[in-house]
Amino acid sequence: MLNSYSLFSLVGLVLIGCTGTDKNVTTTNQAPEASITSHFDGAVLPEGETILFTGAVSDSNHSLDDLLVSWYAGTDVLCPEGPPEVDATARCEGVLSEGVTSVTLAVRDPDNARSDAVISVEVVPTNAPEATITSPTVDGLYFTDEIITFTGTISDAEDDPTELTAYWTSSIDGDLTSVDAVANSNGEILGYGNLSEGQHVIELHVEDTTGKVNKDALIVEVGAANSAPTCSIDAPVTNSSGLEGEMVTFQGTAEDADQPSNELTVVWASDKDGELGTSTPNASGGVTFPYDTLSMNTHLVSMTVTDTAGETCVADVLYTVGSPPSIVLSEPATGSAYTEGDTVSFVVEVSDSEDIAANLSLEWSSSIDGVFSNQAAASNGIAQLSIDTLSSGSHIVTVTVTDSNGLYAEALTNFTVNGVPTQPTVTISPDPASSSDVLTAVATGSTDPEGSPVTYAYEWLLNGSSSGFTGTSLASSATAKGDIWTVRATPSDGTTTGPFGEAMITIANEAPVLSSVAITPSNPSPQDDLTCTYSATDADGDPISVSYQWSMGGNTLSSTTDTLSAPFQQGDVFTCTVTPFDGFDYGTPVDATVTINNTPPVVTSLTVTPATVLTDDVLTATGSGSDADGDTLSYAWDWYVDSGTGFSLVQSNSGANADTLDGVYHFDKGDQVYVIMTVTDGSSSATQTSPTTTVQNTAPSAYNVLITPAGPVAGVDDLECIAQGADADGDAVTFTYAWEVDGMATNYASAIIATTELTNGEVWECIATPDDGTATGTPNSGAVTIGAPTPGTTGSGWCSAAGYTTDASGTQTILCLSEVGVSGEETTDATYTWQPGSIYLFSPE
Repeated sequence: MLNSYSLFSLVGLVLIGCTGTDKNVTTTNQAPEASITSHFDGAVLPEGETILFTGAVSDSNHSLDDLLVSWYAGTDVLCPEGPPEVDATARCEGVLSEGVTSVTLAVRDPDNARSDAVISVEVVPTNAPEATITSPTVDGLYFTDEIITFTGTISDAEDDPTELTAYWTSSIDGDLTSVDAVANSNGEILGYGNLSEGQHVIELHVEDTTGKVNKDALIVEVGAANSAPTCSIDAPVTNSSGLEGEMVTFQGTAEDADQPSNELTVVWASDKDGELGTSTPNASGGVTFPYDTLSMNTHLVSMTVTDTAGETCVADVLYTVGSPPSIVLSEPATGSAYTEGDTVSFVVEVSDSEDIAANLSLEWSSSIDGVFSNQAAASNGIAQLSIDTLSSGSHIVTVTVTDSNGLYAEALTNFTVNGVPTQPTVTISPDPASSSDVLTAVATGSTDPEGSPVTYAYEWLLNGSSSGFTGTSLASSATAKGDIWTVRATPSDGTTTGPFGEAMITIANEAPVLSSVAITPSNPSPQDDLTCTYSATDADGDPISVSYQWSMGGNTLSSTTDTLSAPFQQGDVFTCTVTPFDGFDYGTPVDATVTINNTPPVVTSLTVTPATVLTDDVLTATGSGSDADGDTLSYAWDWYVDSGTGFSLVQSNSGANADTLDGVYHFDKGDQVYVIMTVTDGSSSATQTSPTTTVQNTAPSAYNVLITPAGPVAGVDDLECIAQGADADGDAVTFTYAWEVDGMATNYASAIIATTELTNGEVWECIATPDDGTATGTPNSGAVTIGAPTPGTTGSGWCSAAGYTTDASGTQTILCLSEVGVSGEETTDATYTWQPGSIYLFSPE
């Protein structure tokens, strides 16, 4: 089977053969060659170290410039592909990892022909470095304010200590970058630093050149800032003395809040003899130091106590070996108090067994001012001194007497010189100020030498003379324009006063003030003149004048008087600006603004008819209005009715018929009615309410009054008058009756007339008057003729029902009728007319 390279070669041969020449040419590419020259097969190499590999490459049919070489560690690229060097050398620097078993040099020509040189290798693992912490220690005593020494050692089986990388860490403070961790050639590390308070895990980390790491760790307790030890010499008491060579036992206490007393170091020394020796305190802090070789002198013996952090405490005592002079200080008394500048008098008495008093030297020293005198004693041993220049503060004054042998004694007293507060800075506000301002003084900046709080007393002076006013404030009522006011503030520390500070101000003119500006009327119509008014005050009592300026819609007008004359346009906006002047200063201008509004219409009349209202009446409201602006008016009416439960709106409208209210639909007898007429000009309106009208009772009416039977016969039929009634208010209607016979009134008042009262041929008329319980209505009547004959040829002479009619001449004609029905309307039949209310219709027999 042919590979791709062989196939390519075969095709080339075929193509060459087709050229038509008589030559057969065969071309074969030779692969390049490679060899590794730096190491042999089976080389043992260290893990993690940088190793230089070299090799040689060549190619019989290509130049070196055409070749590319690459290196592999196992299957991983150790050095990427690139050209060989000019001398055919291939070089590669790389690091081998544990597990790599071969190194390969590959070379490739431009035709991709490749050769590999391979050697087997054994990669030997390297050891991790070692780290050991030697300081700090687990049981060490450390503090946040103490520099801690960090020491340790690092090493590695393959690398020199100086090639290793190390650093310190804390579980609380993190990387301790400020602590040096560079090793010397012996692997020793020395650094210094601080740790914060708490329990730390301290670690020393180390890394070798192959990247292997290791560490050492320990736990360290770090306390808060170290406090110095405390100490005192309890015996002998200061200014004690003893004979030369005599044993003196110094006793004291030494304690420390941070460590046991027996871990403290105590050193004893004399200012004359130098260091005397050391002591170790017991567990309770007691210190004892016996000594018998002090020189003849007055010694300042000191006990210096030092803790493990180097903090110290020093206590001392004066002790004289030999016979020192004596001194008694009688003045000033201990605890005396003076004011700065006062004279302080001192009196001491001195003596000595060897020297006369006048030959003794005296030194007067203050704890604040130092040595302030060497005043000697007189021959009687009395030394007196007066001084007034001592600084303020609490003084401890020591008077030291020294004899010719150098022996000395001291006398002490303490007293206080109270310092005077310093002069303050004073300000007055407001500045400038007028007569309406309250003046306020503020003093600041005064300090007391002893740090005592400073207060101030204030005094006010008018034109240089005391005014009697005190305090930080001066009322405006006390000032007037042109006044010159001075305030003095005197500082005090509660014991004495210091120099006063002062400030001065002249009361200036105060500009007048407009308290109000207004335009009247406040709601003007186009026809109203506008008047600008104001109210102004001047705190200084100066006369006030004002200037006026009118503007409209932001445009300045020419008017500068207090009045602007009409007419105006509705909607115009006018502003009056008033500026006050008191002859010295102009005050702040104040504006007032009004808008020209519509003039509301007015109602000129309103009447409701009829004056007396019945249930079925139609009420009509008639009204009129006027408008000063000439606007077209419209009208609306709201009708209100109270039927016993309160007024309610029953009809609200405008336009045609809105001015009427129909009683058929809206009110009944006893209801109360009124109307509100509203007149509107399109912008505003006016209303008028009519008087309230009570709906009156409507009288009842009677109709269809008739007499039955229709053809009565005397001696046979009783007459009965029957009437029907109606009442618009719905009241029950009753009737009263009256009878006329042949046109003459009778005394009959019942609805029924007995037949015995009848005579044939009489005409009986019944008059029925209706009554609704409140009023009577208009009477109505009906008539009948008794025993009227029956015309015609038929019948027995009398009609079963009879009636009559009246012709134009007034002649009555008796008729016979048939009962055919009821009619409530006027009916015409043939030549006869029956009026409404008749219960019969005409029908001739």
